Amino acid sequence: MNYLHFTEEDFAADDFFQRWVLEADSASESFWQNWLAEHPEKRPVVKKAQWLVQHISFGETWTPSERSSMWQAIQANLNDDATPVVPLWEQPAHSIGWWKRPVWVVAAGIAVILLSYALIYNPLRTKEIQTAYGEIRQITLADGSTVTLNAHSRLHFANDFLDRPSREVWVEGEAFFDVVKRSANGKRVPFVVHANTLKIQVLGTAFNVLNRRDKVDVALEHGSVKVVDEQNEQNTVMLKPGEKVSQSHEKVRLVKQAIQIDDYTAWKDKVILFKQKSLAEIADMLKDMYNLDVVIDNPALKQETFTGSFPADSAEVFFAKLQRMYPISIHKDGDVVHLK
Repeated sequence: MNYLHFTEEDFAADDFFQRWVLEADSASESFWQNWLAEHPEKRPVVKKAQWLVQHISFGETWTPSERSSMWQAIQANLNDDATPVVPLWEQPAHSIGWWKRPVWVVAAGIAVILLSYALIYNPLRTKEIQTAYGEIRQITLADGSTVTLNAHSRLHFANDFLDRPSREVWVEGEAFFDVVKRSANGKRVPFVVHANTLKIQVLGTAFNVLNRRDKVDVALEHGSVKVVDEQNEQNTVMLKPGEKVSQSHEKVRLVKQAIQIDDYTAWKDKVILFKQKSLAEIADMLKDMYNLDVVIDNPALKQETFTGSFPADSAEVFFAKLQRMYPISIHKDGDVVHLK
């Protein structure tokens, strides 16, 4: 199966993809992790498709043509601004399996879920801000909070951001948040950042969120934040200034550690700072920020470490420093850099 041009709806309707999300075995886990490693640009689409599959269960009676027709009907509903939105929490106390319900009930239920999902992703109801490779951009939100987006990053939030019980945003890539306190009707309005499955809850504080390659880092500059794993709310930590917490596919448990905050926030001042970073890790960062493919032709170099800094708008300075530190040759061919 060629998945390269699949949309989130295509993935969600695919049997093999559904099995991986709902009942992962070693074969499906190996296939999808390898496929995502080869096609990292598809990760945002796959994450949305995972959300769909986790909230929709297709019975085995649906044929491919029935599924296709259902998706078309749902998409038609999503494109109709007049369609009412029913909150997900307004559900009956007792429910029956999807497979036992009439087709129109199942389709309506799926439409409700996707309409709620569309509140986040439908461009008619949300605002999205995206940075290009090599670009750093500062945004001031409607509440006065500021967000500095690092290169190749994306921020989105509802158009009625200020009218909701909590101020919620979603980030992919890297962003530094400086959040102002806000009250409405005598109550504090929380600010929530979503990154993968993590929910970062704050009132007034400044912190950095890095969400790339299925790993999330949250580093706190000042104030306090609560980091919650939405898939397991017992997996929760409170951060104090100068602490960070990480989560990855391999290490799900949230564990705090003390840090030098400048190591995680210098980029917003257009300085890239490394302390004992391996060249393999740096190669990933250069791909994420500048779309440069760094090929380390000598395997022995991959674990060599680099400590230093360079201007965020000049990766060439980094390569010049690297060449002075190690007896290596550097050859650039378009967007591919070879280290030997």
